[in-house]
Formats: sequence, C-alpha cells, structure tokens
Amino acid sequence: MKHMAKVIIHTTLTLDGFMARPNDDIDWAFKFSADETVREIMSEIGAVIMGNSSTITEDTLPYDGQIKVPQFVVTHHPRDPITIGGLTFTYLNSIERAVEQAKKAAREKNVMLLGASIDQQCLNAGLVDEIMVHLAPILIGEGIRLFDHLHASDIKLERIAAVTSGEITSLRFRVIK
Repeated sequence: MKHMAKVIIHTTLTLDGFMARPNDDIDWAFKFSADETVREIMSEIGAVIMGNSSTITEDTLPYDGQIKVPQFVVTHHPRDPITIGGLTFTYLNSIERAVEQAKKAAREKNVMLLGASIDQQCLNAGLVDEIMVHLAPILIGEGIRLFDHLHASDIKLERIAAVTSGEITSLRFRVIK
C-alpha cells in the first residue's frame, strides 16, 4: 500500500516550552548537535508549510536551504510564486489548500509545518497527523510557545517514539483523530 503524506509539526523546544525567543531568534537551538532522530525526520520531508511572518531571504531559508522541496507559505495576501536559493515558495491564503497542495507535492514523503502560528492553526483545524519535538536542555524564560493558542478541546496523542541522544530528547507522537 502506498504511503500517504503525513502532516507533521517538527520543532525543537526549550525545557520551559519555547520554540523561539520573543524576537523569533532560535540561536539557542544550534548549540545542540543533531541526533539520529533529527536526521531521520529530515529525510522524510517532502514539502514544507510555513506562515508569512517574516521575509524569506537566502539567509532565512527553511532548514538553511538544505532540504530542496516545495515550500508553501500561508498568507492573507497571496502572490505569484518566487524562487530563492533554488527553493520555490507558493503563496496561498488557506491552511486547508496549503495542506492539500503540500501533500500532493510531498508524494510519498511527509509535510513539515514550520512556525508556532501555522502549527496551532493546523492543530485547531484537525490537519496534524504527528508531532515531533526535540527537547533541548536549556531554559530561556520567555518567548514563543508551541501550544499557546489551541482552541480545540483536548487533543489526544499516542507516543510512538522517545529517544535520548546526546543532550537532546526527541519525542514523537501520533495525533489521535
């Protein structure tokens, strides 16, 4: 049976639950080396969906431009696709349309969600299949939380992996629908 693309929240979190500092800085995340689970999930990426919260430049490409897959940007102001650093960014004004197009583009790989707002919107809409969190042993005190704006009732999860490698603890959950 052919694998259907899954929609996955993939992020590194601080022990106090932050994805980024208040200014979106994730400098702290690069102080920890990638483990086997990071490399494994990176190999599963077939498309990326992100919000339009910042300007995309050569210096701000998702996954540092290393993952050459279609990129979908959810925005209130769609525009023609652009290509930067060999990556094509398609702008859409609907989470559902972005997920639909990204799943087609990913084929037998998976769709990764990038950014707290997109993650939360997709969870609220019931579009997330899995959550992969790399927990870093650092406290930053304030910032952007992954699960701050969930409107859904309880979202039940099933743990499918828990791996400690080096300083990182990686947790992978299936969203029970």
